[in-house]
Formats: sequence, C-alpha cells, structure tokens
Amino acid sequence: RQLSSEPAHASRSPHTSLSVQRCCMAKLGEGDERWIVDERADGTNVHGWHWQEKDCMPWSKTRLSELLEGMSIVAGEGAVWLKVSKLESCTGEAYVNMRKGKKIPGYEVEVKASWEGEIREGGEETGTVIAKANGTVHLPYISDENADEDPEVKITTAADGPAYSKMRELMVNKGRKMVTEKINTWREELHAGGPGGDGPPPAPVAAPVKKTSASAPEVKDAVQKDQKEAKGTRTIKLTERFICKRSDIYDAYTHPHRIMAFSQSRAESDPTPGGKFLMFDGNVLGENVEMVPGEKIVQKWRFSNWEDGVYSTVTMTIKEPEPGNTILELVQKGIPEEDKFGNHNVMDQTEHGWKNLIFDRIRQVFGYGC
Repeated sequence: RQLSSEPAHASRSPHTSLSVQRCCMAKLGEGDERWIVDERADGTNVHGWHWQEKDCMPWSKTRLSELLEGMSIVAGEGAVWLKVSKLESCTGEAYVNMRKGKKIPGYEVEVKASWEGEIREGGEETGTVIAKANGTVHLPYISDENADEDPEVKITTAADGPAYSKMRELMVNKGRKMVTEKINTWREELHAGGPGGDGPPPAPVAAPVKKTSASAPEVKDAVQKDQKEAKGTRTIKLTERFICKRSDIYDAYTHPHRIMAFSQSRAESDPTPGGKFLMFDGNVLGENVEMVPGEKIVQKWRFSNWEDGVYSTVTMTIKEPEPGNTILELVQKGIPEEDKFGNHNVMDQTEHGWKNLIFDRIRQVFGYGC
C-alpha cells in the first residue's frame, strides 16, 4: 500500500517523508486496521493480545471446598477418626491477568474451615463413639507475595477437655501439613490459569550450586536441605498500638534494663548494628542488623530450641502519626515449621510470645496501654 498519491518512484526529502507518515498514522479516537486488533464477534481474545482479567474467586471457593471438605486426617490412629468437615468461608480476592499469552496470577485470601473428630470404643470404626470434638482451621493470610512460603495455619478447638486436646494435637501435627498441601495445590492451579487454565505452572528455577571440593552426594544433600528450609518457613505480620512516644517503644525493646523489667528475666542487649541480644534467660537471642533510634529495628532472631544456625528476620517499623500515639508494625520472615525436637507449634509459640510476653507486658509495666 502506498502512503500518498505520489508515484512510488518520486523522490522525497526526509521532512516530506516524515510528514506523510504522520498523516497516515491513526488519530486519537479513530480506528486503523494496521494498528488496532479488532474485537471478534465471537469474543475470542486472539493470541491473548488484549489485557484480560479473570475473576477467580468463585472458582477458588468451589475448588477449595473440593480439596478440603471431607479430607481425612486420621482414621483409627489412637482410636481417633478426624477430618476437615466444611469450608466455612473464603474471602478476599483472586484473579489471573492475561496479556500476550502470559498468565499473571494475584491473590490475597483468608480461609476458614471446620474440623470434627470422634474417639471410638476399641479403636474399631464400628465401635461406639465415646467422645467427640470439633474446632476450626484458620488461614488468615494467603498471598501471592508470600508464594514461596507455606501459609500460617491456626488450629483452635470449640471447647476444652481431654478429647479436644488430643484431637487438636493431631490436627497440629498432621492436619496442618495436609491442609497446607491442599492450599499449595490450589495455588499451583491458579498459577496455571485457574478456571479453564491450560497447562501446568512453570517449573521452579533451581538456584545455582557453587562448585566445591565436596563429593556429589554431599552437594546434593546440601541443595535438598536448602530447598527444604526455604519451603518450610512462615511469616508473621503484627500491628500494635501504644499510648507513648515512638522513642519510648524503641527504648523499651532495646535497653537491657527495660527488657528485664517487662520480661522479669535475665536479658542482654547491645542496641547497635552488629550488637548481640538475648532475653527470657537466653530462650530468645540474636543479632541487630539495622538500628534507627525511634524508627526502625531489623534483627536476626531465633528461639534457642530451633535448629542450630537457623535465624528468622524481624523488621519493626515504628510510627507516631499523632503525638503520643505510636504504631509498631512487625514482620518476621523465615520462621521454621518445627523446632529441633520435631515440635510443630513454632508459629503459635512465636506469635504468642510477641503478643502476650512482649507487647502486652510493655503496656502493663510501662503504662503504654491503649
């Protein structure tokens, strides 16, 4: 196609050629078949050229119901029959964006389910039911920004008693892992396109392994260990409010005498970058990475019963939006799934410690309560 009425062989100056090309470009609001991809009558997004967003929340609720409801946790172990009974709620957002054939998933959801169990006489499935218990499974935050981490899973009971304690322990030690696996299945399917998805999600890219003099089996074991540690970690996010100056909160958490005051136990603290700290008689210890007085604290942080060399990263951001009203935002990443003794209550223990043994006691001892 010629761009003007001039003969094809006519000579033009560079300025004339540029002017002609500009005249033939599509104007704002006008279609031009050379630049616009027409909408098809059948609605097909040819080659995925257009930006397209697909709401995946309805599908997510249905899919998570299929994955979780009726899932058996134990059947006969210790005379207990235990299962996830129902998906109570799935709230938030989940979607997949499509552009030029690329799938871009996004999600931020909260999931609640119920569990129930029975203890049967003689440990037989047909035995008389001698005790029952029930409770909830709560996943408060499942997000694409933490896709490389297992989500937090909270297990609670509807009442107290020996049967409830026994079944909660089984839910924590066995059910939590099984629920996490089902959530990760949903994540993988969402990454593959969600409802009507075509094809598996991309394979994860393995981190390069440095060449060493170690033998091949040793290198392989090291890689597997690194992958396991990276996958088996959790994240805590907390927001706490105090009636005080932000410098007061900073001092309460970093000065050794103040730590001993609220913890009622031995504590040491060198509040400088690279400085060491310990509290609660050495049950919590670590090293300061970044210290901005009254504003920010970043630490390598661990319990003494974690595997040797395993540290989480704690970041505390302190703000004072109004004089005397302080907000502390805490993010703790890299929390291991279990301690070195195989206990799976690390997440609950860590969150309980921050809320009840540190922040609540700071409020009580120093009068910073809201």
